[in-house]
Amino acid sequence: MAQAHQATETLEGTLDQVLFVNEKSGYSVAVVVVPLEHGELRRVTVVGNLAGLEVGSTIRAQGGFEQHPKFGDQFHVVDFETVRPAGTVALERYLASEIKGVGPAFARRIAEYFGDSLGEVLDNAPERMREVSGIGAAVALRIATAWRDSSGLRELTVFLRGHGLAASHARRIHKFYGKDALDVVRRDPYVLARTIHGIGFRTADAVAEKLGIPRNSIQRARAAVLYLLERMSDEGHVYSPFEYLEGQFRTALEMEPELAREAVSELAAGGEVVVEEADDHTGVYLARLHEAEVNVARRIAELNAGRAMNKELIQRALDAAVRSSELELSPEQKSALRCALASRVTVITGGPGTGKTTLLRSLLVALAEAGLKPTLAAPTGRAARRLQEASGRDAKTIHRLLEYSPESGGFVRGKEFPLRTNYLIIDEASMMDVELASSLLSALMPNCSLLLVGDRDQLPSVGPGSVLKDVIASDFVPVVQLQEVYRQARRSLIVANAHRLNRGEFPQISNDAEGDFFFFERNAAEDVLATIKQLVQQRLIGRFGINDPREIQVLTPMNRGPLGTHTLNRELQSLLNPSGRELRSGDRVFREGDRVIQLRNNYDKDVFNGSIGRILAIDSDKARVSVAFEETHAEYDLSELDELALAYAISVHKSQGSQYPAIVMPIHSSHYLMLRRNLLYTAITRAERVCVLVGTKSALQQAVRNQDERLRFSRLAARLHTD
Repeated sequence: MAQAHQATETLEGTLDQVLFVNEKSGYSVAVVVVPLEHGELRRVTVVGNLAGLEVGSTIRAQGGFEQHPKFGDQFHVVDFETVRPAGTVALERYLASEIKGVGPAFARRIAEYFGDSLGEVLDNAPERMREVSGIGAAVALRIATAWRDSSGLRELTVFLRGHGLAASHARRIHKFYGKDALDVVRRDPYVLARTIHGIGFRTADAVAEKLGIPRNSIQRARAAVLYLLERMSDEGHVYSPFEYLEGQFRTALEMEPELAREAVSELAAGGEVVVEEADDHTGVYLARLHEAEVNVARRIAELNAGRAMNKELIQRALDAAVRSSELELSPEQKSALRCALASRVTVITGGPGTGKTTLLRSLLVALAEAGLKPTLAAPTGRAARRLQEASGRDAKTIHRLLEYSPESGGFVRGKEFPLRTNYLIIDEASMMDVELASSLLSALMPNCSLLLVGDRDQLPSVGPGSVLKDVIASDFVPVVQLQEVYRQARRSLIVANAHRLNRGEFPQISNDAEGDFFFFERNAAEDVLATIKQLVQQRLIGRFGINDPREIQVLTPMNRGPLGTHTLNRELQSLLNPSGRELRSGDRVFREGDRVIQLRNNYDKDVFNGSIGRILAIDSDKARVSVAFEETHAEYDLSELDELALAYAISVHKSQGSQYPAIVMPIHSSHYLMLRRNLLYTAITRAERVCVLVGTKSALQQAVRNQDERLRFSRLAARLHTD
């Protein structure tokens, strides 16, 4: 173990390479290039808390040298400060690595243009950057802002370390608040929990305590209410009963319960929350979620009140659809078609094999006959691609359809600039949360018809709300439930077992070699893991048309535990991608070739929660990762890697809207908290060619029996419901 060190020497140079960093503690191993006499350079290995620094930063570190028995001479950092780089070479490196949109080529051009006067220009006339060929107004402004705001980072880092907050957050906070960051944190540390990704209420609370903010202060109470509401939102709820907040104040936060009422009252007066009476309790909403829910109800009501298509046109369109269909449409499908043509807002729901794809193709023919030009979309990239393949028509994600603008921080399409479509079809509508639904509905013209297609028995959206289920439950718009399973689909045990599961019946597990559904009984968690590894690496390869492990997706009910995503990903990464160029972030390792998943929406990168990609390249020198997703490509620096996770194994929730050639899923007693019917149903219906469950029959039986859907707090159905 490293000993405590005294600051006996000072080292100044440019951070050239990050070899390792622990995101939690900030402990780093890096290489600093130190200028010597006669233009010579010395590369020094430095170790210690360098969190928040990026390659290209110039630092002045206090510490001392020590001889490591394995790694040789190292400089142990006791304290450090970032300094503005001195010299044209260092300034060039700074511009290339620290300022988005510049890069090595522009940095070289800037350095060559200004020469030795570059530092003075940056200090006194940064607007002169526009004199350099290729540097536009936006980039010049970005350079000026970054240079001006670089002050204060060292003081912020020292302050955070001194108050128990990992210094790794310093750069992120500084980027958000600029030179005022330290004043902001001192004035109200709780603001960090609301504005900085990766900092929660608990962390901010620890800083507040050290700053002397009382535990029963109204300042803490307000922050606690917002924290609890955000946590409820993360769990899928649109609002929280006030009684829950009050109880959490008493038990989890050790605060006076009456403070909850005072805090909610102040937040409501300031417009940050909305308080509303529900059936038998008082609901407390985050303002943005209340606005979204109210807007969804209002827009559905407005659309539904529009004039319907005349009966003659409906019949003509229906006749055209029937004539064009390769398969004879069932009475159920014809009824669904008529409803989708006659109603302004319609829901069509049904399980696997019930003919939703055939119905959709027929509907497109009918709409064309009626002179309507439909737009097709789905919540995720995978779902949009499947919709496009099924329909033969262009389909987009809802985010792309609405055209997000990084400059404005919102969607381009909305009430003032609506979508130019008179019929919108949303597939996999069960995945759409209340905020996305609100944005989408706001962008529809008054004469637009809306069709929501989805499976009501799947898990609800990852985000807050249960829009599809609430609309169905409201009985406000026509709902068509497709129930007939067609002959071709009946041959599949995946389809048959999904429907058995919905009826509360135990799935058929004959393990027929010619079948597509298998259950391998294993009792011990380590045996389940061993079987999963065999399946992914060997036993499924060459069968069912699967030729590559990348076609196999492991799903699991939980993130933690012996068979959670964390453990499974470590094991599968070691098995399938054991070596290669890598980058460490805390206790995680990312390697070139790894399958990864995006954990939250990042509109600037055009990458969204649940998107799966593959690491194309890792730049160890700059500590950056390049990822190819299905629809885009994105770059991540070290401070952004908490947005990514390995995706050899993902949670069932994250798999919604996707289909995979092969699904492998552990189902074990260690998952008992999550073993529910709709979760297992969602997992099984993700498989296209083969589904393999590995675990215990008792766990499988528990999932079949447990019909608890963990209902979400939402009032959308009540807002829509009419007696």
